[in-house]
Amino acid sequence: MPIHTVLGPIDAADLGRTSMHEHLLSDLRIWAKTPTELPPEGVPMGPELMAYLRWNFLSIPENIVLHDPVVAGEELAHVVTAGGSGVVELTLDGMGRRLAELPEISRRSGVHVMVGAGFYVEPTMPDDVRTADVDTLTELLLTQLRDGIDGTGIRPALLGEIGTSYPVTDAEWRSLRAAARAGAETGATVYTHQSFRGMAGTEVLEVLVEEGMSPDRVIIGHLDEYWDQAYHRDIAQAGAVLAYDTFGSDFYYGGADLRNPTDAERLDMVEWLLSEGYGDQLVIAQDVWAQANLRRNGGRGYDHLFARIGPAIAKIAGDPAVADQILIHTPRRLLDRPTL
Repeated sequence: MPIHTVLGPIDAADLGRTSMHEHLLSDLRIWAKTPTELPPEGVPMGPELMAYLRWNFLSIPENIVLHDPVVAGEELAHVVTAGGSGVVELTLDGMGRRLAELPEISRRSGVHVMVGAGFYVEPTMPDDVRTADVDTLTELLLTQLRDGIDGTGIRPALLGEIGTSYPVTDAEWRSLRAAARAGAETGATVYTHQSFRGMAGTEVLEVLVEEGMSPDRVIIGHLDEYWDQAYHRDIAQAGAVLAYDTFGSDFYYGGADLRNPTDAERLDMVEWLLSEGYGDQLVIAQDVWAQANLRRNGGRGYDHLFARIGPAIAKIAGDPAVADQILIHTPRRLLDRPTL
C-alpha cells in the first residue's frame, strides 16, 4: 500500500521523520483580530516585528498569510538538514490552498509533501458545502481520494484537517460524518482540528466511530492547546491518536488569557502521555501557519520539530526508539492506505 505525496505514491518505508500537520501556502485571515495595541509604524514583516507579534499574533492580517512558494521551498529545505523527511500539508479550500504549487516546493526542498482533503471550520465553507447533506459530501471526498483533488491528479494521503468549532456546528457535524464514511470505506485516516475553547474531542471521536471509523485511524488534533489529563486519557483509552501539534509557537493572541503553551509545557504533556503508556498513539507537528513561524522572520521554522523536539523527546524517554515511533512509525501507519 502506498503513501500518496504531491509527487506521486511512495513506499511507506521511504518516508522517514514526518511532521503530521503543517501549512506551506495558506491564507487564514479569518482568524485576524482588531488590534488592542497598534502595531509599530513602518516596520516590515521580519525579526524586528517579532516582539509585537509574540503578544499580538492575530493583529496583523499579513502575518497569517503564507503566500510565497519560493520562500516555502527555502524554509522547508531546512527540514532535510535537520534529519526530517516529510510534512503533511493540511491546508484545505477556504484556507487559501494552492495545491498546484506544492509539487515544485517538494522538488526544490527535497521533502516529501503529503496533503489532506475535506472541509475546515464552517466560516471557511462555501455555501454548497455548508448546506450539503452527508451523502453528497461523502461522494465528493471519495472522488478526491480515488481520482485526486480539483483536476490536479494529486491524491490526499488522509482526510483533514477536518474543522470543528466549539461548540461544533451542524455543518461541521455533517462534514465529520462524511469524512468518517469516506475514511471507513477507503482506509484513509481522519485528522480533526479541535478548538482550544473546549473539550469536543471525545464527542467528535464517538461520532467518527459511529460512522464506521476505526479509532486507531483517527487523529484528534490540537490537544496540546487544551491540556486536561482526564480529557487526553479518555481519548487515548478509546484508541485514537493524540496530536500535540503546535510545537514552536508560544504566542499570545492579544492578552495573557489567550496564549499557546510553551514547548516546555508541551514536552511535559509528552512525558505524561509516555508515562501512561500511550507513546504509540501520539503524533507531533508545528502547525506552521504564519509569517512569525518562519526562520527568516525570527520564528523557529519547519525544522524545529526535527532539530530540537525529537531529540528532547528521546532524552525524556531515555530511548531514541520512542522518538522514532512518534516521528516515523506512527506517521507511516497513519498515512499508508489502500490504493483505492
